Amino acid sequence: MRTPATSAEKGNLVLIGGAEDRKDERIVLGDLIGINKAENVIIIPTATLYPIECGEDYYYVFRELGVKNIDIFDIRNSREADKNHYFEKLQKADMVFFTGGDQVRLTRILLGSKLIDQIKYRFLNERLTVAGTSAGASAAADPMTYDGDNQGLMKGSVKYDKGFGFIEKITIDTHFVARGRLGRLTQFLCNGYTQRGIGIGENTSITILPDNTMYVKGTGIVTVVSTENLTFSNFDQIRENERISIDGIQLGFLQHGAFFNLNSWKTLKFVSSQDNSRTIPMTDTTA
Repeated sequence: MRTPATSAEKGNLVLIGGAEDRKDERIVLGDLIGINKAENVIIIPTATLYPIECGEDYYYVFRELGVKNIDIFDIRNSREADKNHYFEKLQKADMVFFTGGDQVRLTRILLGSKLIDQIKYRFLNERLTVAGTSAGASAAADPMTYDGDNQGLMKGSVKYDKGFGFIEKITIDTHFVARGRLGRLTQFLCNGYTQRGIGIGENTSITILPDNTMYVKGTGIVTVVSTENLTFSNFDQIRENERISIDGIQLGFLQHGAFFNLNSWKTLKFVSSQDNSRTIPMTDTTA
């Protein structure tokens, strides 16, 4: 029987809001590679309908950022997920990166595979860094949301499914400001499956460290949302497709340099946004 992971054994989880800079300063992707000085990276472009092009795009970016060994797992259906050579390469990996695309496609192909189970085991117990952008970030959470972009606070318009569970009881949404997704995330939190959510802006990342502290990198905004202390909600009184009214939402807006404790749901400190170094040093995690 496997014992639960300790924070010393757990890896870093890096979630990117999408549309990250791949050509110029590459602050977000540079920080991702710098976290554990990754030398062996696996790219999984399963979420996209263009896996060759997408995989190669990140391959060349990571190569230019100094990664020595890069493998692309071009998995297009569930039958392909558990090939032996994938496990051999995974055992040597420092980081696994899930690209953007469609999070439903990604999870329906990989959930239930031995491969995703092994990735999760290495993340929890062997300090493997797991990262994802856009759909790859949304799928990291369990439960995982999708749809509902244009409906706002309309009961039932936001769908959900089982995600990978690299982070639990916190819902992740991406392209958050650019696509106006505050209503989408808030609506889902009203149903009670989770009461905390994080919306990540484009060209922006959150890095969740093993002690459940996270820091923000990039040019956009990270929105932290909690419905734990609502003063009013009509969610349980209305039917599907009726409008939701709520009050008492807790909102926070974090930008480059902010540190946040996911356990206490409080901001810890701020490192000047003028510091665009690749990796923000972690020096104080006390609340």
